[in-house]
Amino acid sequence: TVGEGFQRPFELATVRLVNMTNILLRWNELVPEDRELILQRGGAIIFKGDAVMYRHDDKGILGYVDIDELVECAMK
Repeated sequence: TVGEGFQRPFELATVRLVNMTNILLRWNELVPEDRELILQRGGAIIFKGDAVMYRHDDKGILGYVDIDELVECAMK
């Protein structure tokens, strides 16, 4: 890698391809028994006792919770 702290696009694409290949080769070993779980996205939930005070479900890949909303709710 040239420089520090970054990779050129081709280098990054190569790393991602190697990662994807390793995952696909071990797919049956890595996936959960319940195949429905493969499609689940990330999210965040704040509970107060048994009550859900805040919930965020990612709508797609690279979805993130609004951290300011999350912290505001958590601090109540």
